[in-house]
Amino acid sequence: MPSPFRARNWIIFLLINVLVSAVTAFLVVQAFTQAASRPPTGATNRPLAATDIPPALAAGTNVTPTGGPLTAAQADAAEAATPLPQPTATTETVAQATRGAIPNVRISAVIYPGQRTREAVVLVNEGDAVDLTGWTLTTPRGKAYTFGNVVLFRESFINLHTTSGVDVPTDLFWNQPEAMWRVGDEVVLRRGDEVIATYIVR
Repeated sequence: MPSPFRARNWIIFLLINVLVSAVTAFLVVQAFTQAASRPPTGATNRPLAATDIPPALAAGTNVTPTGGPLTAAQADAAEAATPLPQPTATTETVAQATRGAIPNVRISAVIYPGQRTREAVVLVNEGDAVDLTGWTLTTPRGKAYTFGNVVLFRESFINLHTTSGVDVPTDLFWNQPEAMWRVGDEVVLRRGDEVIATYIVR
């Protein structure tokens, strides 16, 4: 039968192994914990540079570092720092800009008078953009074309065709069954009751 001395040695050996394992596990856990809490290599406590500021804050939006509501002074400062949106050119802005102004639109030519499928009146704008909405072009025989929602931009032209077709920015169609112009006719362009331009057909 085994001696009591040998059994005691085995028990002491097992206890020492358990103790060493526990100490080793504790040291490993401590090492991982310290590594996780240590700041990244090269990190320093320096003041924020301009490149560190998020774009939203740099643009002057209503954001505070703490996420709290803005005070009245902060809101005023943010509003002053935010650039105002620039207006875009639209038909409405053109109409407002040209209302009451003297337009520089002329009748450049009437081409192929008497030939319904080919004749057209050519309008040229030599000034700023003009809103032609509601303007009229009349013949000596009482026929009148009324412009719809049309803007004639600076240094541009537009053709008014007598024949039928689909309107595009540079060409409008009167959809008339016969020719509208004869040699010697006076073409009159009006804005309301105001005569803007005249032309004698050649």
